[in-house]
Amino acid sequence: MSGAIEVAEQAVNNIESLLTDMFNGDYANNEVALGVLINGKEEIQVQLKITRAPEEFIDTEYNDWEDSIKQL
Repeated sequence: MSGAIEVAEQAVNNIESLLTDMFNGDYANNEVALGVLINGKEEIQVQLKITRAPEEFIDTEYNDWEDSIKQL
């Protein structure tokens, strides 16, 4: 497994606590660093950010739009 996948898998262990903290603190968003990837001499930090501020939503095309929307 690649280091990128290993770091990204940390999102699963963090998403619910980020949501809980965001709702309990009434924050617009919450984020956590999942890890650092090394590419030669360059460091890349992988982050998980959740936001309920529509102006911060990222424009994207989901492969399956209907499957991308879930209830909490």
